[in-house]
Amino acid sequence: MIKLERQPKPDYLSDATVIELTAKFQSDGSSVWNHPQIKLPLLVSSNDKCAYCECSLSDESKYMEVEHFKYKNLYKELVVEWNNLLPACKRCNIAKGVHDVGTDILINPYEVDPRNHLTFKLYQLRGRDEVGTSTVEALDLNNSERLVFKRFEVGEQVFSSVRVAIDRLEAYKLSSTAIRRNKLLSIVETILNECQPKAIYAATTATVALNDEEFLSLIMELRALGLWEDYLEAKLSTAQGIALS
Repeated sequence: MIKLERQPKPDYLSDATVIELTAKFQSDGSSVWNHPQIKLPLLVSSNDKCAYCECSLSDESKYMEVEHFKYKNLYKELVVEWNNLLPACKRCNIAKGVHDVGTDILINPYEVDPRNHLTFKLYQLRGRDEVGTSTVEALDLNNSERLVFKRFEVGEQVFSSVRVAIDRLEAYKLSSTAIRRNKLLSIVETILNECQPKAIYAATTATVALNDEEFLSLIMELRALGLWEDYLEAKLSTAQGIALS
């Protein structure tokens, strides 16, 4: 889970439309939120990912649901309130179910930085406090099959890419050709690209990469050799703002 920035309320949700849709839901329970002009801006705001688990909602579009942070049947007046809506995969939405954030608050990544409440250990999320723990449990964010194993796969890919980068660095030090330099910087950029907000499971990738001593040593060597570029530093800075401790 990473911090998200909410997009401006879509024009579709004018005051009149909100009143109309809310009344319709209250009268017959219609899925008034299931509209492209609501769903698409939500997807943009989360980079096409579930706001909670960071799985892709482009590849898994059939699972994309409009999630009501405050449960719609308890807070019917907020059923199309823009600040109450999040893009979620079906599995996170089902896991959260009827949970009442009014009595047991969870992390809303549009409102707070998840890093303030979550930490990461052995590919599992751990709560720093009661809010973090409740979030992990309510959303089933340590489900082995759908998330912990996936985080492990992501971590293994990071370690594999780092090993390739180290081999390329050693090759460059033996013969400092432009081709070898470009290949070295390319793999480092690839690793950092997977730590950016648009990448799926970005929090996991950033956390694994920036806690890997070999990767950190590689960065130090690139700096010492004068190979570290500003665009890499910008990507590293962004990754540092995502990584969990």
